[in-house]
Formats: sequence, C-alpha cells, structure tokens
Amino acid sequence: MDEPLVFVNIGWMVAYKGPYNDPTIGGHGWLKTHDYGHEAWNFLPESGKLYGYIPRSARINLQRLGAGRKDEQLAGVTVVWVARNPRNGVTYVVGWYRNALLHRENDHFKVSRPNGEVIDYQIEASIDNAKLLTPDQRLLEVPTAKVKGNLGQSPVWYGNEEFVKRIRAYLKVDGVVQSIPKGRASGSPKQLDPEVRKLVELAAVRHAINYYKSPAGGSRTVESVERDNTGWDLTVTGGDVTLKVEVKGLSGSDVRVELTPNEYKKMLSSEHRCMYVVYIVTEALTSAASAHIFYYNKEASQGRNHVWMAEDGRVLHIEQLTGARLTVM
Repeated sequence: MDEPLVFVNIGWMVAYKGPYNDPTIGGHGWLKTHDYGHEAWNFLPESGKLYGYIPRSARINLQRLGAGRKDEQLAGVTVVWVARNPRNGVTYVVGWYRNALLHRENDHFKVSRPNGEVIDYQIEASIDNAKLLTPDQRLLEVPTAKVKGNLGQSPVWYGNEEFVKRIRAYLKVDGVVQSIPKGRASGSPKQLDPEVRKLVELAAVRHAINYYKSPAGGSRTVESVERDNTGWDLTVTGGDVTLKVEVKGLSGSDVRVELTPNEYKKMLSSEHRCMYVVYIVTEALTSAASAHIFYYNKEASQGRNHVWMAEDGRVLHIEQLTGARLTVM
C-alpha cells in the first residue's frame, strides 16, 4: 500500500539550515514583513531528527491521510516540501521527509534554534529519511494554475490524482530526472582550436555540460547549439525546466565577460529571459576552474531593471555597450 502524501508550500531557500546568508523568499504574509520564515531550519538536524514548520501554523487534515476522526497524530507519512523559485515565479518540489510523524496542530515539538528562538513544530522525521534538493536539482513543477485540485492559497495541499501519481514515480527514483538522449551530440567539438582563447571557451563549455549532466546539476539533458546562432550555447532540459545557457570562459579569476549583440538581445527578450542563464567559468584551463552561475530572478526584477543573480546573492552588473559587459559587484 502506498504511503500517505501531503505537500507543504514554504518559502524558497538554498539550504534551509538557518537564515544566515540564506534568505527565505516567498509571498506568504509573514515574509512580507520579516527576513525569514520559521521554515528556515526545516533541514537543520537536531539530535538526528528534522522538524518541519508549516507556514501560518496551518492545521493538517489527518483524516485525508487515512487517520481516524479523533486521531491527533499519524506516522508513516511522506511530506513533500514545495516552494516558488524566484528565478521564474514557478513552484517546484524542493525536498521531502519520508516516514514522518505528523500532528494535527503545531504545538507538539518545541525546538530551540541557534538564534535563541523556540519554535513550535508539528512534523518530525529522521534525517536518514529526508532529502533536500539543491536549487539546480529542483526540476519537478507543481501545478498552481487556478484550476480545481491544484495547489492554492493554503500552505497545505493533498495533491490531485495526476500529480500524486507523478510524485510517487519521482520519489521511487529519489528525485533523479532521467535524461532523454538527443539526436545531436552534446559534447564539445572534437577539433580544438590551438589558440588559448578557443581552448578556454571549450573548457568552459565542457565544464557547463558536465555540471548540468551531473546529479548536482539535475542530471539533465544538454544539447549544444553553439553553431546555430541562437544567442546561447547550450539548451539544457530536465523535468519541467528548460534553460538557455550562455557559457563564458576566462583564464583568470576576475568575473568580467562580454556578450555579443545577439546574446544580449536574447538575454533581455521577454521570450527567453526567464530561462536565460549566464554560466561563467574562471581559471578555465586549470584545476581550480570554478563556475559562477547567474539565473534570472523574476522576483528581484522590476520594470526594465532585469536581475540575474547567483545562489550566493551576487548580482550581475550590466553595462550596455554594443553588446554588454557583465561583472560581479
């Protein structure tokens, strides 16, 4: 028999291990006036356990999960955490607790957090039964269209038949989205240009391909479109997410690159910008090669002021030239 499932909509964070250098981003009422929500510690272990906070301390309808009418708790539940990605305003699965213990109300587990706050929780799970996806592994979109049965305004959702079936299959493979082979080879070209600049570019593209194909990058399918003059180098697909990745390689450590007019046009285009990623590899020809990945942030963008931001909070400064020069401030 399948375990009962419940979905909880929380603010978006990277690690959920405290609010320090990891803001809670979301639209529920508390976050409109506070820098973090109590879900900020949902993946910070406490004596081998994790404690999950539900925004607004919302009640859980245990009967919908199979409990009796008078039951105040239920064990063996899978809690799927979902959050809205500030990059594009779309809600995705961000992690889960399996075999969790749920209480109807939120005042059963009192946990003291590192900042001195004592928070009331209603969900408890073993750390061994939990998984948090990195932002680039969050590829399964949650249905939020205003249709009966979809995720609505309540932070607690019990799913609909179609999505529950999909999430069960997703959990069986531990949240790994299987790549679908493409007809076109996704590796870098075999003929290497002897000039250093070309070698740097090739190394950077290879770095990006390897990252997005890896589990950390979402185990995605990568298609090279470098020769198609699309305005980006790689089309990256996985789950419900498509990215258009422009790769830039640097031999040094300073993050400073330029876009061609076509690349810059596509970066700003309303058709492409929510999917447009700037992937910069510094020291590309060394063992210290490092990626600086900037995703469009819909929530931080206002009007014509479009923002591309890394997960660590760095923002691209865009200086418009014939194309554009991008630096990190």
